[in-house]
Amino acid sequence: MRCADDFRFGCIPLSPRKFVFIAVVCVIVTRMAVILATPRSADFLDPRIYQGAGQTVLAGVNPYDVAARQSLREDLRARMAAPGTEDFTGTQQSWDYYVSGNPPASTALYALFEAIAHGSRLVWRLLLILGDVALLLGLIALLRTVNGGVESARTQLAVFCLAVVNPVLILSGCAIPEDKQFQTALMLYTASLLLSPAAISARRALWSGFVFSLSIFFKLFGVFLFPLWLARARQEGWRFALWSGFGGLVPAAASLAAFGHYFVGAMAARGVQNSIRGAEHASPWVLLPIGGDAYLIAKIVAVGAYCALLLRLFAKRRIDVLNLCAGVNVAVVCLWLDKGAINRMNIAIIFAVAALASLSRAWFVYLSVGLAAVSTVAYGVAFGALRAHPDSVDSLLVLLFVLSYLAVLVRLAVAKSGHASRSSRGNSLPA
Repeated sequence: MRCADDFRFGCIPLSPRKFVFIAVVCVIVTRMAVILATPRSADFLDPRIYQGAGQTVLAGVNPYDVAARQSLREDLRARMAAPGTEDFTGTQQSWDYYVSGNPPASTALYALFEAIAHGSRLVWRLLLILGDVALLLGLIALLRTVNGGVESARTQLAVFCLAVVNPVLILSGCAIPEDKQFQTALMLYTASLLLSPAAISARRALWSGFVFSLSIFFKLFGVFLFPLWLARARQEGWRFALWSGFGGLVPAAASLAAFGHYFVGAMAARGVQNSIRGAEHASPWVLLPIGGDAYLIAKIVAVGAYCALLLRLFAKRRIDVLNLCAGVNVAVVCLWLDKGAINRMNIAIIFAVAALASLSRAWFVYLSVGLAAVSTVAYGVAFGALRAHPDSVDSLLVLLFVLSYLAVLVRLAVAKSGHASRSSRGNSLPA
C-alpha cells in the first residue's frame, strides 16, 4: 500500500529491496567513474598518509611510539618520499605526526587495505568505496529504526540525495580520496542498534557495545553517542550495560594490545592542535575577520550557546536524545574543531540530517535534497564561473548548514510546543 505522500510527490516508490540494490549499485558505479576520471587524485596527500600508516604497521612498527625503531621508521619515510609530499615526508617529525594522526581502528584499517593493495593507491581508492556503501546501508538501517524504513518515494529521494549523489560526499571522499565515510557509517549503525524498538538480547547488547566502541576508536566522534547508550542502558537495565560493556572492551583491549598507551597522548595532542591554533580549511570561522584571543572567545561563546540551546530543547522534550547527540556533534565538529576539511565535518552533517528523521520525515527530506541541490549549485558556480578556492566554498557550505540545521531544530521545537499548547487547551475544555 502506497503512502498518500507519494501520490502528492508524483512518484511511485520502488520496493525497499529493489531500492537498496539500485542505490548500492549507483554508489559503486558513480565512485568508480569518478576514480577513473581523476587518476591523479591517487597522489594526493591523504591516501599517501593512509598508505604510510598501513606500511608502518605491516613492518611491525608502532606508529604512535615515535621513539621505537627509529632506523626502520626512517627507511619507511624515505620509501614514501616523492615530489609534492614534503609536508608528509620532509622530516622524520612530520612523518611521525602524520602516521600517528588517526585512532587505532583507522590505523588497523589502513594496515588491512595496504596488505590487500600492495602499494597500489588505485586499489586503495577502490577499497575506500566500501565506506560509501557502508554509509548508505547505515543510513537505511537508522531510517528503518526511527522512520519505519524506506518505503516512500520521498524517503528514497532523500536517501539518494544524501548518500548516493551528494556532491560533498563525492568530491571530498572519492574525487579527493578519504576514509571518513566509515566513521559516519559506524555512527549511523550504532544509533540504529541503540534505538531498536525490539528487546535487546545479550548477544545483541554485546554487538551494540562492540560497534559503539568501534565508532569511538575509529575517529573518536562516536563518543557523542554516549547519551544514547546511557538512555538505552537505563531502559534495559544492568544486563544490557554489562553485556554492551563487554562488547565495548573488545576494540579498546585490541587497541591497547596492538599499540600500547601511546595512541592516547597522540590523539590528545591532535585534539588540542585542532582546537586552538586558528581556523583553516572548511571551518566557517575562516569567513570572519577575527583571530587571536577574540577568535577563541567568539568560538567558546558560539559553541556554548549552541549547546545550551540544544540542552534546553532536550530538557523541554522538543528534541529527542538522538538529535541531542547529533546537535552536539555538529557544534563540536563544525564549530569547535577548526582545522578539518569538509570531509571530516561531513561526518557530523550527514549524521545530523539522518537524525532529523526521528523528529520529522518531511524535514529530513527537505534538508537532504536541499543539501545536495545547494552544494551542486555552489560548486558549479564557484569552480566554473568564479574560480574560487575549494576551501572557501566548503567553509560557506558548512556555515549555511550549521545555520539551517539550527533553524530547523528551532522550527520543529516551536511547532511541537504549539501543538502541545493546543492539545492542552483542548483537554481543558468541558466534556
